[in-house]
Amino acid sequence: MKRAFLCLAIVTGLGVLSTGLRSQDSAADAATAAAPAPITPIPSGPPLQMLKAIRDANIKLLEQQAATLQKLEEMEKTSQTMKVLGKRS
Repeated sequence: MKRAFLCLAIVTGLGVLSTGLRSQDSAADAATAAAPAPITPIPSGPPLQMLKAIRDANIKLLEQQAATLQKLEEMEKTSQTMKVLGKRS
């Protein structure tokens, strides 16, 4: 009886462990998929051309940050709404 219970506990533990590992893998995949595109390297050349390339890269980065900030604000607003609705019930 004890041996059967021990085997059942081990099998159940392994099943829970493998399910937990799979869920972490899918979360890591989702985080990787949402990663921003890398910044292109600055071409060498005349200083004015390099400065323009840096300026363009900075503008692109600021646009990405503004979009991310907007998404975060929407998520925060949604979470606040869910908290209020959760307190009502």
